Order: sequence, then structure tokens, then C-alpha cells
Amino acid sequence: MELCFIQLLGSYDTPPETPHNMLVDLNVRWPQESFSKPVTDKDIAVLRSTLETLHTTGYTHVVLNFTVSHSEKFPSQPNDLNPMRIEERFGSLMQTTGLKIYSRITLVIDDPSRGQTLNKISKVYDIVAALPVSERGLTLATTGGLDIDLLTLDYGQRLPTFLKHKSICGCVKRGVKVEIVYGYSLRDVNQRRQFVQNVRSVVRASRSRGIVVSSGAREPLEVRNQLGVTALLRTLGMTSDQCSRANNELAALVLLNGRLRVKSYKQTVAAGSGAVSVVDDPALAGGAAMKIVRRRRDSSDTEEHPSKQAKI
Repeated sequence: MELCFIQLLGSYDTPPETPHNMLVDLNVRWPQESFSKPVTDKDIAVLRSTLETLHTTGYTHVVLNFTVSHSEKFPSQPNDLNPMRIEERFGSLMQTTGLKIYSRITLVIDDPSRGQTLNKISKVYDIVAALPVSERGLTLATTGGLDIDLLTLDYGQRLPTFLKHKSICGCVKRGVKVEIVYGYSLRDVNQRRQFVQNVRSVVRASRSRGIVVSSGAREPLEVRNQLGVTALLRTLGMTSDQCSRANNELAALVLLNGRLRVKSYKQTVAAGSGAVSVVDDPALAGGAAMKIVRRRRDSSDTEEHPSKQAKI
């Protein structure tokens, strides 16, 4: 019998980090409104301060979120599709603090007919998210019309339509998580009032399933630790256990699914004691290549070495 698996290039000396000791923030605002408006040195300095604050409050994995319109014209050159250059700008910060930083693009969907395909950007970002601002956009995002990892909403504005249990839970069953952004509750009074109403609608429609919690922080003052986030969401219908899983286990799954899309072929990875974590492998974070290893396993090899049997 012939086996074909992906060998991830990296160090096997240290065990991979488990979701239980991971604290993930999937949404830290990247200070750029469109591809045509580059960031400034001041924006990068504020973002660096935000990342340092997240590390101080216990976060281990942070995702920078670039929000752009679904109908905007994307750059033609592949190198220009992701303007973050994380290793160049924050490589020293990651080395000194141990913080792991990833990239995310959020597509604001209004008119689905004017949108572009995700083939060009799905390979250059670790996470692809959708932010529908119309009823048609929400239908497209929840019915599987887009290959996304995360569904988010504008919690500072009124929801585009009434959230139905069938559409939201159907989205969750396909593996797409629903994001709550608590940063809206730390701004003006109107956004805080709308945030409470929207979160209750999301909790009701999803039955508290598949929910992840992110900060959406624009500055260090909008960062809260896990205890503060749990205290906030408990008043809106979620339990302490659900809040805890929303920050580590479920958020880690979103990051893992996104990395598998970029770093694997049809989410095929090596399984067993020698496998490394796709999320935490430093070789993957640096964009190292993978190689396909094809080998033949006969029945005698399996009988003599039972431990070599494939684990599914």
C-alpha cells in the first residue's frame, strides 16, 4: 500500500503548543483602509504598542486584520496583495517576546455581484473573513458562497437583517466560526448600546456555538485580558466556559484551518507522534516550503512494527 503525506519542515525538539495554553486574538486592526493608502511610521508605532500590550496581558498568538471592500480592485502583483510584511516590521518583536503574529483579510460584502474571487488572496493571508453589510452579503457568507474561515459583523452599527438560527448554525456546521469584537463596547455610548443588542442576537441565533472573541483593537487602551472579556460576555448570555473556549480552543481552530489552507494540499498533514503543529511551527511562520514524501508500506513492515500503522 502506498502512503502519501506532507512532511512539515521545522524543528522537532520542542513539543507543539496545545490550544489550552494558547490565548489568541484574531482581530487587531491593521491601520490601512485600502491598498492605495499605505501605512505611516506613526501607525506602525501605535500598532507595535498594541502588540506589546497584548503580550503583557497574556496573549500568545495575534492576527493583524486588514479590512477592505469586496468590490475593490486588488493589486495584480502577488507580492502586493499582502502589504503587512510582518517579518520585516515585527520580526524583532516576535523574537524578543515569543509572540506569534499572523495576517488576516476581512472582506466587506455589500453587493455580491460586484465582488471578486478569493483565489488571488486566499494563499497570501493566514485567515480570510467576511463582513456582510447587507442582506444579500449575509446570505452569500452564510450559505457557502465564499470559502472563508470566519464570519464577523459590524457591532457598532445595526445588523443588516434579522439573524436566523438556520443560516448562522448552518454556517457553524461547515466549520466557519462567528466572531464577536468586544472593542466596540469600549468606544462611544451609541456603539456600546448597539454592541449589546448585536451580541445578544448572535448568541441567540448561534445557540452560543462556534463563537470566537476578538478585540478589534485600534490602540493599546482597547485591549482587555481574558478575565475582563469573560466578565463582559457573561452579562450578554455566554457562560465562563464558552468565553474561555472562544479565546483559545475555537480561536486556535480558526487559525489552524487558515494555515492548513495555505500550507497543505487539501488539508493533508502528517499524523502521529512526529507531527508538528501547523500553527506553531516556526518554519511555517517564515514561509518555508513543504515537500511531499511518497513511500511504500507493505504488510510485513506493519506486522513487525505495529507502531508504524497509520493513525487517522
